[in-house]
Amino acid sequence: MRVLVSPEHLGLSAEISVFHDVWGPFDFRGDPHPAVYQQNAPRLAAALRDLEALLGVPPEPGESTGFGKAVGYGVDEPIVLDGRGPDLTDRL
Repeated sequence: MRVLVSPEHLGLSAEISVFHDVWGPFDFRGDPHPAVYQQNAPRLAAALRDLEALLGVPPEPGESTGFGKAVGYGVDEPIVLDGRGPDLTDRL
């Protein structure tokens, strides 16, 4: 996870980026990893809530990437086919 904080004329802004598959319900190959997801998704949500409390404004999801899209305090669940998520290994 990376957090960039920038001073702006209206106040501070922050951008959070995640670079691993531990935040979503599937790994980059599309294999489900529920134990990993159940352990890490709450940590991401807590970090986003803490940042929201610190800055005093709710998060705004950024652009969707080939790896996923932010939604609420986590990562949007991808389209699931036959119990698998998308294989994203060609994007690594």
